[in-house]
Amino acid sequence: MKRILFLVALLMAIPASAQLLRHNFDEEGDTFIQGIVRGQFWARLTETNPGTTVQGEPADKVFDLSVRRYRLGFFAQVEKKWLFYILMGNNNLNQSTLQSSDFRLLDVLGQYTFSEKLSIGVAKTTFAGAGRFSNTFSNGSMLTLDPSVYYLNTLNHFDDMGRRIGVYAKGQLGKIDYFVSLQNSPAPSDNVRTAFNYSKGQPKVLTSSYLKYEFWDDESNKLPTSGGNGTYLGTKHIMNLGIGYEYQAKIREITDGTNTSYRDYFNLGIDFFIDTPISERNDAITAYLGFNSTHFGSDYVRSVGANSIFGGGTSLNGAGNATPAIGTGSTLFLQLGYLLPKWENCNIRVQPNAGWRFANYKALNSNVNIYSVGVNTYFNGQKSKLSLGYENRPIFDATDKKVSTRLGTFVLQYQIEL
Repeated sequence: MKRILFLVALLMAIPASAQLLRHNFDEEGDTFIQGIVRGQFWARLTETNPGTTVQGEPADKVFDLSVRRYRLGFFAQVEKKWLFYILMGNNNLNQSTLQSSDFRLLDVLGQYTFSEKLSIGVAKTTFAGAGRFSNTFSNGSMLTLDPSVYYLNTLNHFDDMGRRIGVYAKGQLGKIDYFVSLQNSPAPSDNVRTAFNYSKGQPKVLTSSYLKYEFWDDESNKLPTSGGNGTYLGTKHIMNLGIGYEYQAKIREITDGTNTSYRDYFNLGIDFFIDTPISERNDAITAYLGFNSTHFGSDYVRSVGANSIFGGGTSLNGAGNATPAIGTGSTLFLQLGYLLPKWENCNIRVQPNAGWRFANYKALNSNVNIYSVGVNTYFNGQKSKLSLGYENRPIFDATDKKVSTRLGTFVLQYQIEL
């Protein structure tokens, strides 16, 4: 029992030095430099897709440990109108990548603010626009584990871990928060281009925009990636309605004999988010509902498996924990969370949560239904957090493209942030 109490006290004390990573240049704190350090560590048990192998050996159930994400960066606001931001790190440091993973430049951004109505910037960052979790996703404040993969529709094909180089404008017009951008996309590899019939040559410019109406409190829009918290833990009174799109011309090239035609990428999204305390006991609810209509051409579907260490795979899903996550069709995504009332003389908070993703992809003969349940334990807010999650996914037969069975994955994640 003493060891358990010591561990809890340690987890609560770890982030106490966070203010050491910030230095203010003025008494008001309007100009400053601030460091960012975050790590997310996984212990995972996976019921693997049919035909999965690990290091060439068949594997039905696999337990593994990994670093899901690690981040190191800083803000520099050395003059009120100028902001510089840089973020480094990587994802998926696991048994397959341990000897080859590198320390990468993820985000770099320069921004000039004219007023709260207009800021302009140039950046390499995540600034898509078809939903809350595409252009403002914060992986440091997730409600459920890894909810945003299906929003990143060109993940690692026409971007770098969801990131592109582009220019943007954003601001606050009354209760309307807006964001618009033009982005350059890197060309996919030859293997990826062939597998998905992507167009040859230089990819076209991607345009995007996202608008949200903020009924109650305003969310931060300091950066293109700000204002995308999965949960505020009852510290804000938020209700938003958003709409956005992404468009890239001629993303795919279809050849039929001597005839060649092209398919554009278009993604239209509308979503609703609420996060608010509901009583004097400091309990709170969080809810998100998003709808997307996505177009790549009628035959397009793509499976994604987060943090994969797997090979092989005989189902349409592919190897390991992969499941159809991106495709032409309609998608509905729901998240719910309830922050339990605060206990007297205890800073630990507990938050059960659940998620559901439904997709009707034209290339499949069954709908995609993915269910998740979990619980977050906060020792010091998002800065010291332990999450347990379970996700249940459909397995599609490679021949008839219908659901043949269902399998699940358990993940225990610890997050620390300074």
